[in-house]
Amino acid sequence: MVERVLIEPESRRVGESGKKTSGSPARRLADSQKRPHTTPLLVACLCALTLASCSFAPRLEQPQAAQTIPERFEQATADDGTAQPLWWHGFNDPVLDQLVDTALVRNLDLRVAVARVDELQSQYRIARAPLFPSVQASVSRDQQNTPANTGLGGQIGGDGDGGGEPTGGFAFPDRFDFTTYSASLGFSYEIDFWGRVRGSKNAALREFFASQADLRTARIGVIAETISTYFELAERERTLALTQENVDLLAERLELTQQRYERGLVSSFELYAIEQEFEEARSNLPLLESQLAEARGRLSVLLGRYQAPLATVIVPAQAQAFNLEPIPAGLPSELLQQRPDVVAAAQRLEAARQRIGVARAEQFPSFSLTGSGGTQSSALSDLVQTSQRLWLFGGSLTAPIFNGGAIRANIRASWARYEQQAATYEKTVLTAFKEVESALIAYQKQQEQYAFLQESLEAARDNAEAQEQRFIRGVGDYLAFLDARRNLVRIETSVTASQRALAAARLAVHRALGGAWIEEQGGV
Repeated sequence: MVERVLIEPESRRVGESGKKTSGSPARRLADSQKRPHTTPLLVACLCALTLASCSFAPRLEQPQAAQTIPERFEQATADDGTAQPLWWHGFNDPVLDQLVDTALVRNLDLRVAVARVDELQSQYRIARAPLFPSVQASVSRDQQNTPANTGLGGQIGGDGDGGGEPTGGFAFPDRFDFTTYSASLGFSYEIDFWGRVRGSKNAALREFFASQADLRTARIGVIAETISTYFELAERERTLALTQENVDLLAERLELTQQRYERGLVSSFELYAIEQEFEEARSNLPLLESQLAEARGRLSVLLGRYQAPLATVIVPAQAQAFNLEPIPAGLPSELLQQRPDVVAAAQRLEAARQRIGVARAEQFPSFSLTGSGGTQSSALSDLVQTSQRLWLFGGSLTAPIFNGGAIRANIRASWARYEQQAATYEKTVLTAFKEVESALIAYQKQQEQYAFLQESLEAARDNAEAQEQRFIRGVGDYLAFLDARRNLVRIETSVTASQRALAAARLAVHRALGGAWIEEQGGV
């Protein structure tokens, strides 16, 4: 917004009596030549204000990559569903919600990102400050003591020994001692004709917006890592329990096989195979325990607190049976605009464009106004007297003449940085669209795999129950029952891994979309 300034022409000179001054024609001609020409001054000021409303920043054009993106993501599932106000609530796990809330408050990476936003907010205020006059208050006491035979004292006859008798009987002092008190209020202001200061302010503002988007990226990353680690813990604990059950079944199976081998009912090769399978399953237990402890430690770091590596993190059993909300079909590609990395890239592109205008404005003169007013006296008690007032007002015009090509090189460097940001923005948009498409496809295929494993699990559970009933009725073999139980444990382990993969695929959709597919009521 350009401020309107009213410039009034100087009035005619009026004498002390209030009448117009008179004199000879030559005197009136001389006075008219000394009087400023207000019309050219008014025109010049209006032109300066018009230029101040302009900017040397280039026109921002939409990147080609953004023009080729389809309007919708056709890979979205056909279910009609709505997202929760906070998208991680879609996992329907109160324990998980509590962990995410804790991470958002205590995570140390988020503290760094918040401090970065505060820093760039202050940088914006620094860049905006030159748009306003700078006012300084000054209070000083100066004392000077010099010999009388130097400077002006030496020119008027002082010899510095204090014994001279100049004309009139005045004894010339051998030293001069001056004390001066002053109090003043000064200001300085640069008129932003070419938009250099405004361009710097706009660039700093865009960097501040980009830092806010980076904070959202960090928040989504912390949320995603917390959710991923939580379901990893659930899978590790469930897998450890199933592995221990499998080891117990193999131990019983090995004991029965040894008895059958001693009676000559099985070969040594079958006994050896069972022994190797038992040892392999038992050897997996320490590795699973180590992985579980490592996951607990990572979750502790995400929550911003120390926790012993082997401390228990309680993950409820229902963490493996979450009910995910469906994703609506035909999601609009405009959802990419809410991705914080896309927002940050766009803001940094605009900041680079503004800095081109700043670099161009360096080629032109800068005009500054300075002034000060106050009082000055050799006695502190007279400092408040209006008769001791002083004032100073001036202006300066500074224009670059020769600087070894630094300004033009800076303009070319600004253009290069702008082109880098433009390419980065295009790549960010294309990457975002690719990630959304890939995440939607992966989530759909993971759902299909999970459904297949659920069918296998039901069949294995039915088979285990049937073998148990046959053994109870005395028509079945106990070894067949053990093998059915082992097969059920194996498929349950696969289902557990698939559940974690399904949660990870759903999490990837949220990360690719920058949160949820509707506007959230709490932010991310």
